[in-house]
Amino acid sequence: MVKIGTVWDRAVDFVRDHLGEVMPVLLITQFAAPALSGSLAGVRATSSGGMAAVFGLVSLVTTLVSLWGALYLIAFAAQPNGREQRAVAMGLAKSRFLPLIGVSIVLVAILAVLALPGVILAVASGFDFQSVMAGLPPQPEEFAKLGVSVLYFFVLALFVLWASARLLLINAVVAMERRGVGSIAQAFRLTRGLTWKLIGLLLLYAIVAGVAVSAAQFVVGGVLGLLSDPNSSFSLAIIGGAIAVAAVSAALALYQSAVVGKLYREIVGQQDDAAVFA
Repeated sequence: MVKIGTVWDRAVDFVRDHLGEVMPVLLITQFAAPALSGSLAGVRATSSGGMAAVFGLVSLVTTLVSLWGALYLIAFAAQPNGREQRAVAMGLAKSRFLPLIGVSIVLVAILAVLALPGVILAVASGFDFQSVMAGLPPQPEEFAKLGVSVLYFFVLALFVLWASARLLLINAVVAMERRGVGSIAQAFRLTRGLTWKLIGLLLLYAIVAGVAVSAAQFVVGGVLGLLSDPNSSFSLAIIGGAIAVAAVSAALALYQSAVVGKLYREIVGQQDDAAVFA
């Protein structure tokens, strides 16, 4: 039986033993890239035309960089305990990145299809979306029209939480087992019997991350907001807040990746991956 406490202890040990080795990738992919994207948030919000397309491309690139970094961290932590190697993690991150993008696209497409009925229900409800888009507050009776679609999205949110728990190991499976779309079914198989534990883990992580990120944004952004022009789209408050949030998020991403990697290793055992999945 997998014990989350044991997985956490091994994740902490991994971070302590390999912090220096993961730090360069962590700083570039989980800190610098998000900090850059966040610092441009004010400018991006006021841009249009070609500049909006440029900022959209920058956001896409930073997202892909962060995704690659997460794959590297998970591949590092998912190796057999005490035999983790940086070179192996780098090789897996390079060779399995495109398959991970493909799997991610499939999952996003599935989510979009599942969300489509709710969108159709909302559009067919008669809700005055045009007034809302024009900046006019909707009347109370308008909200009643969205009852069925809101219920649908609530049920969908519960399903997404369940599916997220069952797919928690999908990045590790893509990396360590050299699978593509088949990693979806394999992730479900590996997490069988762990659903409630993993849901609790996800909820706890969401709470901790939400509080930590909000605190960093509030403290740093609030202090720097007193020293800069609040109407500027490139102010100290925006840049400092983005840097603070990126720093907290990077630390959270490191431990999240370590937990995912060590959870995968705890489930599959300490076998030689090269021999099993060659």
